[in-house]
Amino acid sequence: MDFWPWDLLTPTQERWRLQGVAMSGGINVAGSTRLTRTDGGGLWVGEQTFLLHGRDRIKAGRAIEAALDGGVGQMVAWSHEAPFAPGDLSIAHVPHSDGAPFGDGTDYAVAPHGAVTTAAAALRATTLTIAMISGVIQGGEHFSITHPVKGVRRYRVARVNDAGDEVVIRPPLREAIASGAELNFLRVGCVCRLANPDDFLGALDARQVVEATALWVEAF
Repeated sequence: MDFWPWDLLTPTQERWRLQGVAMSGGINVAGSTRLTRTDGGGLWVGEQTFLLHGRDRIKAGRAIEAALDGGVGQMVAWSHEAPFAPGDLSIAHVPHSDGAPFGDGTDYAVAPHGAVTTAAAALRATTLTIAMISGVIQGGEHFSITHPVKGVRRYRVARVNDAGDEVVIRPPLREAIASGAELNFLRVGCVCRLANPDDFLGALDARQVVEATALWVEAF
């Protein structure tokens, strides 16, 4: 599985939403539409814009375009949730194993997890019992879980109980989890495919800057 180079390419804009959460049964004789929630909870769809400037970033964009094979290949796409993460979680920056940074002087980014589950949860569960590592969870946070089979999957906190140790999430769990599963609120990822392979990379301008637009769809 390939991973988007989080520490090299950071979006200037992004939007993530669940698509296909409900389906319509059509318009009845009264002129109203009845919606029914789907069991799977829909698919994550993401839109991210990047400005690729400099040799390393442009080459990374080209390599990603090739690796994704016209939208057939899969990759873990990250969203940047630091402003919305609970507590004082922060990303550590570390160099390569030989102590050297990337060509532009930047280091790898390492994100700690922010909570763990304190009870097992079944496939398609929508309630998790958790213990926070840092801060207080309020609702509206995004987090990801790295599942053994389904890989990295993203979730959103819909509700929190008064004690702060039980959360309702969307979408339902993509895979059953054991007690002790880590919830990452900083480096939130999801296995996706590229929905716009023909329009992913823009033209190289006179300043040697390329605008990249990634439209992601959750993949299985």
